[in-house]
Amino acid sequence: MIQTKQELKDLLRAIYANINMPVFLLSKDLQILASPDNFLRLEQNYFAQIIKTSQINPYKTFIHFYHQEVYLFFHYAVEDVAYICIGPIFHKKITTQDRPSDYPFMSHVQSSYTIEDFIKLPYLYNKTSEYFLFIYQIITGEALDPNVLKNNFKQAGVNPLKQENLLQSELFVIRETSMHEFSYSYEKKIIKYIQEGKSTQARIFMNELAQIKDNRYLSQNHVQSMKYKIVAAITLFTRAVIDVGVPIANAYTLSDVYITKVDQCMAPSELFKIIADSITDFTNLVKRYQHIQNPYWVRKCKNYISENLHKPLALDDIADEIGMNPSYLSSQFKKVTGKSLKRYINEKKIAEAQFLIKNSTYSLAEISEILQFSNQSHFNKVFKEITQSSPIQYKNSL
Repeated sequence: MIQTKQELKDLLRAIYANINMPVFLLSKDLQILASPDNFLRLEQNYFAQIIKTSQINPYKTFIHFYHQEVYLFFHYAVEDVAYICIGPIFHKKITTQDRPSDYPFMSHVQSSYTIEDFIKLPYLYNKTSEYFLFIYQIITGEALDPNVLKNNFKQAGVNPLKQENLLQSELFVIRETSMHEFSYSYEKKIIKYIQEGKSTQARIFMNELAQIKDNRYLSQNHVQSMKYKIVAAITLFTRAVIDVGVPIANAYTLSDVYITKVDQCMAPSELFKIIADSITDFTNLVKRYQHIQNPYWVRKCKNYISENLHKPLALDDIADEIGMNPSYLSSQFKKVTGKSLKRYINEKKIAEAQFLIKNSTYSLAEISEILQFSNQSHFNKVFKEITQSSPIQYKNSL
């Protein structure tokens, strides 16, 4: 049991460093008294903006769902500390495809940070509730019944979803099994093989995935539950082949054909055949159009660049990802696309910079740093080269 405020403060950094869980000490009016110095610094009154003490007080622990985050509050009186807060813990793992501007939480961050800090923010997974219990016991010296975590929560204070209560209950069930992360890795491989036109490999992985018992049912009727999952898979396949150059109309037409087949099917064995056939047809569609559109390696190169705009994009790293010789990649990219790889990267970075200028509160210096320009001067030069106006002129024009 922790008995002084200083002991609590000493504990915060260790907890965040070892299990990636930010813990805050809060006053009786929910002002931040202390936080881990290796975590983002928030506005002092941040928690008072997202929750009221009247929501917390009736409970031993209180789970609060707010936007994309989850927080655990509990009472702990020592000196001027009145509450402990664990969180934010985000609903999903943040990736390089996410933008800080898409997360309202980030607008309350006062300290400077890099995109690496952003994508390392903690997220719900199978150990989360164990860590909640662990931190609670370390601080209070009392073991907490896990069922308390599942019972003590209320609706989010801002823009609650219509199914918020159900969502909140499900989050703990879903995140308590690593099976979803396991299934997700299979799904990524299946989509990758479809996009490469390799139907045999994709069907092998789909067959293995079908054998996994995740104990998750979308309907009390087993066949109907299978149908829902297969329709979701066909939707993923449709978007995946569009991403690699298949015309939208063709992809959606094939999707409609298979969704209709799924709807009319009544036997599990037939459903397995439908999903296997759909994989074959979607990969054949990719093969049909891959010679009309850019070669697959060009699309893969462009996708890699789009997903890593917030990182340094060196030619050797891109070539290693694509599996090509760097100088050959550079020359062939220009030959196929009509522009140099450097020019293409700069165009994508400046397009992202325009989005951030228009939709976020970042300064131009921060945007330059987020997009990994060597300095502000270089950012200004490239921006003007691509858009014929400087960043400040573009910002003022808005």
